[in-house]
Amino acid sequence: MQIFRTVLGDVPAEESGRILTHEHLLYGYPGAELDHRTVFDHPAAVERVSDQIVTGMIPNGYNTLIDMTPAEVGRHPQFMVDVAKRTGINVVAITGFFPERMGVPYYWRRQTVEELTDFFVRDLTEGMVFAWQQTPYKAGAIKIATGQESVFPKPSPVGAYGRHVHEVEDRLIRAAGKAAMATGCGINTHIDPMDFEVTNPGREQLEILDEVGMDLSKVIIGHAFVPPQVNMMREVLKMGANVQLDHIGIPWRVGSAEELDEAMANALIELIEDGYLDRIVLSFDRWFFNPRATVTETDPQLENEKVNLNYMFTSWVPRLKAKGVTDEQLDQIMIHNPRRILSIAV
Repeated sequence: MQIFRTVLGDVPAEESGRILTHEHLLYGYPGAELDHRTVFDHPAAVERVSDQIVTGMIPNGYNTLIDMTPAEVGRHPQFMVDVAKRTGINVVAITGFFPERMGVPYYWRRQTVEELTDFFVRDLTEGMVFAWQQTPYKAGAIKIATGQESVFPKPSPVGAYGRHVHEVEDRLIRAAGKAAMATGCGINTHIDPMDFEVTNPGREQLEILDEVGMDLSKVIIGHAFVPPQVNMMREVLKMGANVQLDHIGIPWRVGSAEELDEAMANALIELIEDGYLDRIVLSFDRWFFNPRATVTETDPQLENEKVNLNYMFTSWVPRLKAKGVTDEQLDQIMIHNPRRILSIAV
C-alpha cells in the first residue's frame, strides 16, 4: 500500500488529488523567529493561510501540499496541523535543512552522518521536535539544499570532493539518502540558479545520493527550470531522477514572471517531446505567510508571497494548452508523478 505521511497521519496515496510539491505555509529566514517585529497571532495566521488554500487550492483540485520549509526556516508543526484541520487538505512536512551558507545551525554542523541520519529517521517515524518539545507530528519527506545564496549571491566555490557542495551539505545529503532508504520516503531538493554558472548542481546532488545507494527515481531536483537549463535537466533525467518546474508566476533571477513562465513552458514542451513526461512535477514555491521586518535594500520583499494560487489555472495551464499539452499530460505531471515519487510503501 502507498501512503502519504501527513502531519495528521498516514493517508492512502490515491486520495492525494493534485499535488503541490514545493510550498511554504510559514516561512522565515533563520533567526527571524527571534525578532520582535515578526511576532504574529497564531490563530489569525492560520485563518489567513487557510483562506488562501480554500479559495485557491481546493477549487482547482489540489488536495495535497508538500511544505518544504526546513527545520531552521520556520518549520512549525502545530501551524501545519492547524491549517490541515481547518482546510481538510493533506499537509506533508519535510525534515532537512537549508544550504550551509544560509542555514544549518552550528549545533547540526558538528553532527556526523550517522547522527544526522538518525535525526531524519526520527522526524519521519517518531515526530518532529519544536521549541525543545517532542511532537507527535511526523515528517513525510526529506529536503536537501545546496548553493551559495546569501545577502550578496554568487556561485558556490569548489568544496567537498571537488564538487560545488559545502562539506556540511555533503554530510547532510549522505544522511538524507540513508534515511530515505531506511524509511522509503522521497527527497526533494533546493538548488541555487547561480550555481548553473559553474556546475550542474542537480547532478552533483544526485552523485552523492548515488554513492550511498539511493534510488534516484525517488528524488526531485527543485528549481531546475529557473531559468531553464534544458541540457542540465536532461543530464539529471538520464540519471533516473525527476525535475521540478516551480516559480510559476514568481520571477526569480529573471526580469519578469511573463519571461520566466514562457521560457519554462517551452522547456517543458522540449522535455515532454524527449519522452520525460513521467519525470516532471509542478509547484509555485509560494510563501503563504512570511512574518518579516521592514523591507530594505539588503532584505527586499520577494515575489514568492504575491502570486495568486488560481494563477496556475488562469494563466499557466492555458499557456501550456495553447502549446499542445493535454489534460491527460497535465494529470500525469500534477497527480501521478508526484504521487509515485513522494508516497511511501507500507
